[in-house]
Amino acid sequence: MSIGITAWRAIAFALERDLELPLWLTIYLKQTVGGIDDWAALNGPPGEFKEILRLSGKRKFDDRSGEPRRIYDAICQLREQQPGATVKALVLAYMKQFPRAGENEEYVRQKYYQGKRLAETGEDYKGCGRKRDIGTGPTVVPEPTEDDLDL
Repeated sequence: MSIGITAWRAIAFALERDLELPLWLTIYLKQTVGGIDDWAALNGPPGEFKEILRLSGKRKFDDRSGEPRRIYDAICQLREQQPGATVKALVLAYMKQFPRAGENEEYVRQKYYQGKRLAETGEDYKGCGRKRDIGTGPTVVPEPTEDDLDL
């Protein structure tokens, strides 16, 4: 774990319990404020904040673009944007926006129909017995048209 995350967790812990900040945290905060002042003066790129705050490492995100309910939810959003489109066209549009969803069109189409069945029964992927909407579906961005381009 990076020193930055440890420091911010320690700050939160101390503030929740009305404790005095230890010396190492006050030193960290002074260095951080100095780094932010330097960054602002030099107008560096925003990615430097991670370095200034000593937040190292990578955040890992689960890629859920291949899960049936997410595919179904996204294709439903695409269907609202393109009411006359075929399922094949919608699947291809989904694969274009989420290339890691599957290897081929048939695989994604099968996952779409599996997600549709799960949505009809109110279940989540892999048999979790949810009886409500998941609410974590992906947001599908519509393709820009020539009317949207204003140069």
